[in-house]
Amino acid sequence: MSYVALYREWRPQNFFDIVGQEHITRTLQNALRNDRTAHAYLFCGPRGTGKTTTAKVMAKALNCINSSGVEPCNECENCRRVTDGSSMDVMEIDAASNRGIDEIRDLREKVKFAPTEGKYKIYIIDEVHMLTTEAFNALLKTLEEPPAHVIFVLATTEPHKIPLTILSRCQRFDFRRISLADIVNRLRLVVDELGVEADDEALGLIARSAEGGMRDALSVLDQCISFGGPRVTVSDVNDVLGTVNSEFMFQMTGCFLANDVTQALRLVDQLVREGKDVRQFTKDLTEYFRNLLLTEVCTDAGELVAVTGEILEQMKKQAAALGKKRIISFIDIFSATEQEMKWTSQPRLLLELAVIKAGEKVQTADYEELSSRIARLEELLAGTPAGGLAAMQAAGGEQIAAKQTKTQQDKKGAGTSSKPEKKVKSEMLPKKPNGPTDDTGEIHSVDTETVKQCWQEILDRIKKVRMSARAFLIEGEPVEVQNNCLVLSFAPEYGFHKEKIEQPENRNAIEQVIKEVTGADLRIRCKFRNEADEQSEADATPDTRQDPLLEKAVSLFGGDVIDVED
Repeated sequence: MSYVALYREWRPQNFFDIVGQEHITRTLQNALRNDRTAHAYLFCGPRGTGKTTTAKVMAKALNCINSSGVEPCNECENCRRVTDGSSMDVMEIDAASNRGIDEIRDLREKVKFAPTEGKYKIYIIDEVHMLTTEAFNALLKTLEEPPAHVIFVLATTEPHKIPLTILSRCQRFDFRRISLADIVNRLRLVVDELGVEADDEALGLIARSAEGGMRDALSVLDQCISFGGPRVTVSDVNDVLGTVNSEFMFQMTGCFLANDVTQALRLVDQLVREGKDVRQFTKDLTEYFRNLLLTEVCTDAGELVAVTGEILEQMKKQAAALGKKRIISFIDIFSATEQEMKWTSQPRLLLELAVIKAGEKVQTADYEELSSRIARLEELLAGTPAGGLAAMQAAGGEQIAAKQTKTQQDKKGAGTSSKPEKKVKSEMLPKKPNGPTDDTGEIHSVDTETVKQCWQEILDRIKKVRMSARAFLIEGEPVEVQNNCLVLSFAPEYGFHKEKIEQPENRNAIEQVIKEVTGADLRIRCKFRNEADEQSEADATPDTRQDPLLEKAVSLFGGDVIDVED
């Protein structure tokens, strides 16, 4: 007899042999025991989880001659014929190649005939979601009210593609992915029976590569036995799967710890020269950082990370050295790279870019301290700086504090000039809650240079508040601060941008951000870059410049003087 693949040789022949689907096998056994067998079943779930196997075991149990309970005897003629696929009462139909209405019409005619050998006729329709709409419609009535001797078992990996009219006529059973421990135990049973030596780590690696499918795990084990002979090692499994060992992962992570981008790129080159799949390596590296994260955040990650105790100890050391936030950043980098690799013809380039990004030196290790300093600086800039200039300098705002000091000194100097100035009673004018003030409590505006130095921060801040406003504001340039008004200059070809900035919703958002950054309550005014100086003078109005009282009112309340009446 020719060689039989392991997944066929070790296919379960009884309910108790089916691994990881106890919620289904128990229900079917109770149905058989209590004679409550339905006329139609739908088995759905990932590949290699036992859908067709369960259907065959159930077919044998229904037609077994010597069955004393709910398990088939696997010795009678009916059981042997179901096992070798020669039974006339158990028909397996591949819906992928028999998907038309003609095949379903032929099936409807055949179901009328009584079984020839057993008690039931069982139709197992695999990949049933491949049937056409017309074929499903032709199957509806037969599926709902089949003859008493007919049982349908539909199997699919994509139940969402099956019409609801079919789903409502079936008992649905969802097959789960088989756990890692169950797959390893089954593989251990197989290698022991075959007399093959295999490391626990090697079997764990095979089980992880199967992603919950027993058939895939047995196929990989079969290939590894052919490759390595009577002993299966981790190296054999890595060679067969195209993966790398744990030591390679440790070396790559060590390069990230040491910010050694050069050595990390050498490891990528070594990976390519050895013929490894860079897509698979990226996936494995993401999985490795996932295990590092679990090791860092869980008190006992031994059950969640399927590795040996020695490797787990090394992972704990690396996880502690990296820290939770940096591990999460690595997961973000390499998971995004894995997604992008699906659409590129140069996966190595994407991997190298990800390695460079992951290996860059972290400028500030304590992110919380940095965030706290930024928040403190923003609060000082937005509030009153009375007695707070030294604090702003400690938070990194030396240049802004110096500019505000210069502005205050200039204002004080102007106040001692010989030019007479009209006085306005303070109780008649409302006080501004925010903005830089001097020792007398008067509110002053920042100068043009201060605004220019803060301009990039204003653009960054408006991006978070109103993205569309930033798109228009970026074409403008602050040129002058006068009478609590910030003049923005636009090139003539950006007239559309100028109009958008002048709209109330954009103007208000920008003015609020300027106030938060500079501490001054400025109103914005837009003009074109090549506009004549006479126009600027006209916009300012002579009356405003000649009347100190109006100047003080504009400086306190903002806005423009439209007209002056006696």
